[in-house]
Amino acid sequence: MKIKWTTKFPNKEGNYWFYGYRYGKISCGQKCEPEWMIVMVRKCASGFLFMANGEFLYKNEVEEAHFAPIELPEFPELKP
Repeated sequence: MKIKWTTKFPNKEGNYWFYGYRYGKISCGQKCEPEWMIVMVRKCASGFLFMANGEFLYKNEVEEAHFAPIELPEFPELKP
């Protein structure tokens, strides 16, 4: 399966891979490493909410952000 990456923030609800600099390349005077995270995207009245690791993810804080949708497997049918 080939993952299709984009540098645009998602505009559909769902779960996405994130790879990039969460708080920018320099944070608190220290050089940062790029991070892997799962971002949950949810629709709200004013647009979309982006959540990662229990915190909101803001477009103006990240650098070199890359996103790819997470494709979940088909779930098994549960029988009581």
